[in-house]
Amino acid sequence: MSEPKTSRKRRSSWFEPGKSLEYITSGLEKAKSQIRIATGFFTIKGWNLIRRYTKEKQTYLLVGLDEPGEKRAREALVKEIMRDLRTGLDRDRRQAVIDLVQKIESDRFEIVDARATDHHNKLYICDGRAAIQTSSNLTGKGLMQQVEGGNVITNFAEVAALVREFDEYFAGAQDLTRELLDILRKWLQFASPWDIYLKTMLAFEDVQPPQTRYAKKPVSYQVNMIAQTLRHLREFRGSMLVASTGLGKTVVAVHVALHLKEEDAIDNVCVVGPKAVRPNWEKEMRMASLPCTYFVRQMFDATNAKKDSNLNDFEDILEESKQQRWLLVIDESHELRNRFKQDLFSRTKNPPERLAFVRLRKFVETGDLRVLLLTGSPYAKEIEDINNQLHLLPHTASTRSDGVYYFLEKCPESQHLFDSETRTRNAWAVKNTDDFIKLSVVSQLTTPHVAKYYGIRDECGTYIEFGDNKGYVPEVILHTVNFPLVLADNLTEAISAGYFQVNTKSPIHKHFFERLVKVAWASSALALRGVLECIVDTPGGANSYDLKKMSFKFPRRDREECLSPIIEELKKIGGDREDIKVVTLSRIVKAKIDAGEKIIIFCERRATVYYLYNQFQVLLPKSKIAATIEKVEEGKYETKDSRDVEKLIRDFAPVANGRVQNYPDSDLTNYDIFISTDAYGVGVNMQDASVVVNYDIDWTPIGPIQRAGRVLRFWHSPRTINIYTFVPTLPKTHKNSPFNYDLIEIQKRWDNLMSRHRESRKLTDLPVLTTEVTQLVDMAEMASESVTVESAKMNLDALASLDISPYYRHTAQLQLNRDYAKSLRDDLVSAKTYPGKKPLLYLLLLHDGKYRGLFYEPDTGRVTEPEIVATFNEIACEAETPTANVDYEWVETMGDRCVKRWCDDNRVPSDEVERICTLYLKPEGDDGDLSALLSKPE
Repeated sequence: MSEPKTSRKRRSSWFEPGKSLEYITSGLEKAKSQIRIATGFFTIKGWNLIRRYTKEKQTYLLVGLDEPGEKRAREALVKEIMRDLRTGLDRDRRQAVIDLVQKIESDRFEIVDARATDHHNKLYICDGRAAIQTSSNLTGKGLMQQVEGGNVITNFAEVAALVREFDEYFAGAQDLTRELLDILRKWLQFASPWDIYLKTMLAFEDVQPPQTRYAKKPVSYQVNMIAQTLRHLREFRGSMLVASTGLGKTVVAVHVALHLKEEDAIDNVCVVGPKAVRPNWEKEMRMASLPCTYFVRQMFDATNAKKDSNLNDFEDILEESKQQRWLLVIDESHELRNRFKQDLFSRTKNPPERLAFVRLRKFVETGDLRVLLLTGSPYAKEIEDINNQLHLLPHTASTRSDGVYYFLEKCPESQHLFDSETRTRNAWAVKNTDDFIKLSVVSQLTTPHVAKYYGIRDECGTYIEFGDNKGYVPEVILHTVNFPLVLADNLTEAISAGYFQVNTKSPIHKHFFERLVKVAWASSALALRGVLECIVDTPGGANSYDLKKMSFKFPRRDREECLSPIIEELKKIGGDREDIKVVTLSRIVKAKIDAGEKIIIFCERRATVYYLYNQFQVLLPKSKIAATIEKVEEGKYETKDSRDVEKLIRDFAPVANGRVQNYPDSDLTNYDIFISTDAYGVGVNMQDASVVVNYDIDWTPIGPIQRAGRVLRFWHSPRTINIYTFVPTLPKTHKNSPFNYDLIEIQKRWDNLMSRHRESRKLTDLPVLTTEVTQLVDMAEMASESVTVESAKMNLDALASLDISPYYRHTAQLQLNRDYAKSLRDDLVSAKTYPGKKPLLYLLLLHDGKYRGLFYEPDTGRVTEPEIVATFNEIACEAETPTANVDYEWVETMGDRCVKRWCDDNRVPSDEVERICTLYLKPEGDDGDLSALLSKPE
């Protein structure tokens, strides 16, 4: 480097980008044996710019800080180097790393960390003859992009002083050479495809905890639920979360709201749900400091504000919805499975839409809303049960049907349906239950899956860690109790003769009261008696049914003559005559109470709740019994005031409702038995009990699932849950019998329920009813030999293999290998064969805190970003999946092209993106190379 003869030292200034590199490389090139570099930062991009001038020269690199500070001091230098290596574009980065590794291996390169000494000088010393003192760091930006200044020093004494000062700092700094060598060697190697798969899932799971004082922190499986739900809400403004009761849907929803609030995506939360769970929702939202308005679901069907004054509050919110951003949470969304009015006496071919749907859809359409549906049992009778719930989501089903889904052919064809006049074009819908869990807005997780993949096993059982506490997964035994119906001959004769039929052409109306009698008959003598008395009283009596313009087939006098003797016999049952069904139940209950267990009993009829309460007062006089129904007058039964029932629940289940801390052994509860209708079979926590009795079967599988959900939750100690279902039976028809019991079809309701239950299990994975006989319980001590119990133990491991959302099927693999996945570095590169026909490159980028899963087509240069499950499906593999034989340089070149194309398409500076992992997907049977593809212009 030449200097003017008139001066020992020439002050040079660089006032344009790149001048730093020009002066520095000129000096380095003239060095003969040694190069000393002091810099605040060091990157591979910077090294790549000078590496050819360092060949065969001993290089010492001392890295300090421009501006020492606590944050930077905490960060490891090697991590900073690797972070820059994976950031932006650099087609020569691999060769630069190879050269650096070879230089270190030949003992011609040393790097030390002098940050602890607050060193921040920038020096490039060439042998001992010249030094460049500059503001340029050894980085790509410092050498090429920034305008820097500096001096060239050639005075021997000054250079010698700088060398001594450099060597002193170098000797006292931390040597990072071997550490850098090790990590660069690993970086040069292909990772396994399995590592890419795990790394991708871990990245997309990344949910940074929001700033909140909310005490309930999500556990591992809930983090997955939160992450997936947030993705749905961000992309489609709607999500439907189907999760087994007890998995914490409320906690998940609160955390989702906290994230959206922190992102400034919502201003308020509106929750629509059952009356029974309102206090719990309001408490959780209050604990999370979230503004929340709660509406009881039934309000939305009220005709006007006189019927429910809360409608005024909703109308106010509706008017302001354009100025406020809301998260609408619909809890127990299956309660809105019927979209159209169902009026027994005024049914039309095209019934009008329910007011609840009209109002909620208006809220969604006019406001800036995100909608979250929560349920544990979405299916009741038919697929429209599900579609009606999906109809409440924002109609965004076709927003990505323009090809953005790269693997759209692998998604269900029923992402949106257009063949129904009652369905909006972009409404989410499915044609069958198999497609439901594949919808892009649906997330389904079940207890068996959580138990198998997230559970920890010890000598006591399987548990989930909730902070410092263990929540054990219970074992479950299902029992079917077959009991004979009372007065079989009398009721069979009356039903067969048509005494309960109505004069109408409509088969639904004609047999309505016949079905009502059958329901009451299977429930209790008191319930049946009440229905028969009303039928006898119609028309004109005090308890008469309002039949509008219709009438019964038989006149009132004939009905009274037929039914009055039956009513008189029913009055004796439970009094003078033993009630087999009640006595059977009482003996089951007594055995459980003697074993220290609590029991919940669900009935379909209010009268039956009251009837059981009175019967138990006689049969189980020492038991403490809570009932939700009271008699208001003769023949009239009503649900107790909600505040009274809430107190009964807290007293019955003090542990589940937070009244007893640390699970003491002392008995502080008031009740052994809790008897209720399904009004309190949803949402409430009563897992202090370990026995659930379906005293009456239901029309749909939702009822039994929700009932069992009161206790099918994690518990502080291992235990067994018993679920009993009472099923009515009639005698077998004999040749000499005057009655054809088969015509009554009393078993048909149970058969229909089991059929629907099997279909619903595709969406719940948790059976709560059984017809399988694995153990015939000896009932010799029971009320009658005609009563039998069929029992089956639930196999949670087997159930875990059934269908769940594909997302959770993938993340189950992550959960089993979580510690290993966390140990994986960033910027992994690999290759695997796949069944596609064309080469494809998968690249996971990080930009602005968000991960992007991209697919690049080398033959077209197109970059797509599929939905997350489609991405998982394409890169999924096993731990043993081999790495495909592919030239690493090809993968590097394609990766660089993908980054450039995506940045260009999205107008993002390339130095703002990081490569997290790259996977080349090689078509099966393709042994060719990519030379032709890579030679194409970008």
